[in-house]
Amino acid sequence: MATKRYDTLIIGSGISGMAAGIILAKEGEQVLIVEQHSVPGGLTQVFQRNGLYFPTGVHRLGALKPGQPLWYYFNYLGLTDRLSLVPLSGSGFENYYFPNYCFQVPAGHQAYRQKLIIHFPSQSEAVNRYFEDMSAFVSTIELYNPGVIGKPLPSHVFTQSIDDYFNAIGIHGKLKSILYANNPLIGLSSRECPVMTHFMITDAYLNSSFRINEGQTPFAGALTQSFAAKGGHLLTGSRVVQIDLQDRTVQGVKLSTGKVLKAGRIIYSGHPSMLPGLCPPKSFRPVYVKRLQTPVNTPGLFGVALRWKKKHCPVADNDAYIFDDWDINAHYEKHEHGSHKMIFLSALPDQSPDQPEYKDIAVTALTALSAADQNHLKASYTIPGKKAYKQAKAMLADRIMDRIEQTFPGACMHAKIADTYSPVTFARYTLTPEGSAYGIKKTAQNFLYSMLFDRTKYWIWRDTRGNFNQCQSLLKAVS
Repeated sequence: MATKRYDTLIIGSGISGMAAGIILAKEGEQVLIVEQHSVPGGLTQVFQRNGLYFPTGVHRLGALKPGQPLWYYFNYLGLTDRLSLVPLSGSGFENYYFPNYCFQVPAGHQAYRQKLIIHFPSQSEAVNRYFEDMSAFVSTIELYNPGVIGKPLPSHVFTQSIDDYFNAIGIHGKLKSILYANNPLIGLSSRECPVMTHFMITDAYLNSSFRINEGQTPFAGALTQSFAAKGGHLLTGSRVVQIDLQDRTVQGVKLSTGKVLKAGRIIYSGHPSMLPGLCPPKSFRPVYVKRLQTPVNTPGLFGVALRWKKKHCPVADNDAYIFDDWDINAHYEKHEHGSHKMIFLSALPDQSPDQPEYKDIAVTALTALSAADQNHLKASYTIPGKKAYKQAKAMLADRIMDRIEQTFPGACMHAKIADTYSPVTFARYTLTPEGSAYGIKKTAQNFLYSMLFDRTKYWIWRDTRGNFNQCQSLLKAVS
């Protein structure tokens, strides 16, 4: 029997691989997605502990009301009707906890603007400029606003760092910290983050913020169902170890088992640095290989899965950011052994609202680690039996709970640790170097260097239909 040949084979079933698969299957192609893990979805997956589902990477979604940017994409991908979305609090969907100070971010540009002006009247002109620039910028992005053709704005304004931008328009002090307190959603310090990145993320969540009821409609499941409904094929527990090329023509891939899968096109959706290792020698020019393998990655995160009594949970309908001080960049730049400069808390909706016996909700606490803590975790993981690794994670989790208790007295009484995970966990399940939470750093200082374009003279291959084509890769920073 002849081996089945697919039009397109996609390596990786994360959000980008799944989205590509759904699009191509919808267009009538025979598509196969190959996933090395036993469960599809990448960081859209959830895991279950003590009867509760906990997310791995998707804690909140923005801009999903009808007519808003992400809504168009979810509709096209067939996800809207498959997901149960629960809105966060309109009066404060994000709460920032600084020493002796809490700021609640209301939904909507105008409400947020007015609140900031009330709290910082001396910087009202700068606040107005900030919101005007954000609205002007997002209106020019065609992929962010489908069907809207905007006028390009000066790129240098929006590729500079958000810190330089704040200084230029007169935003300073505590106001600066509040405006960039959502930096855990970006993975960059304010001195590194491009203005455009901050604007897109902030605008999306101000438009609307939702959590997915993962107990009812898992995100990874919705992606898988939509892909299958359009005729797509999925193969899990199968790691690709080689992309097969003959005369610079894509033939398919080889799995770790030795099995060969045939395809006329390959889409790679893993971390860019791993792509050269899958291809035959000299598939790329050395300078391009260097670009793929030497970028700086965003830091990994340590996570604690908590079972929190719902009636005592401070993040049941909002996310919380706990900062040790007003220096928001300390989370990235001044990490000392044993310290957690920022802790992010997010919950999933009540997974069994009609069953009173379920009194706990799933809460995730995330934080960055010091280099010493990360090295200790990696070293302990290599010790047979994993006892030392489990002890190291338990120590970190207890330390995080002590810090949460300082902000929310009684937390240690009402919240119990269900599980923990580390950058080592992310590296193992997603094959992301060092367990990076957001993949490659796309900084203001090296904005173009970190842009790994799919069309380049460095790696043009001829596909089986005789056309010159790139490998059709989706080089993505895992997020």
